[in-house]
Amino acid sequence: MNAQVKKQILLTATGEDRPGIVARISEVLVAHGANLEDSRMALLGGEFAAIILAAVPADKQAALTDGLKGLKAEGIAVSTKETGVFDPSRFNGYVPFELEVSGADHEGIVHQVTNYLHQCSINIQSMESGIVNAPITGTPLFCMRATVQVPPSITLSELRAKLGAIGDAESVEIAVHTMPSGKR
Repeated sequence: MNAQVKKQILLTATGEDRPGIVARISEVLVAHGANLEDSRMALLGGEFAAIILAAVPADKQAALTDGLKGLKAEGIAVSTKETGVFDPSRFNGYVPFELEVSGADHEGIVHQVTNYLHQCSINIQSMESGIVNAPITGTPLFCMRATVQVPPSITLSELRAKLGAIGDAESVEIAVHTMPSGKR
């Protein structure tokens, strides 16, 4: 028995927030024999945004792509890209950490932190950021959480020291936490 060859498709979808966007996208996926395998979805400003990894039979990939593009008429912009399976051996020896950044909001915080990560070949696996209002004053506070893979050549103390210096320069707190073994 031959298993049907499946392709992995990464799709991004955005549209003005309203009920039913996810239902409509998943309807198109199911209609073409695709399976939603992983996703991240959020309301950003007034737009709903989704990043979805789907597996589709190879012979239905083109029809799925066309079907997803057809959602534009409904106000849902979709782009697709074929992707392969992630190769975890690319980061053999790397150590996972969680970063938490918080402080008074201003431009440049994300750039300073991510530029340092880039310079040190630290890979960002996931990252979320947002603005919340301080409980008493209502001052906008920046919050960011990231999961990163750090090369074995960088020690935890070096990572904390450098990010601490960036935090001092940006007037934010940057905490580095080791990852629990189950979250790696």
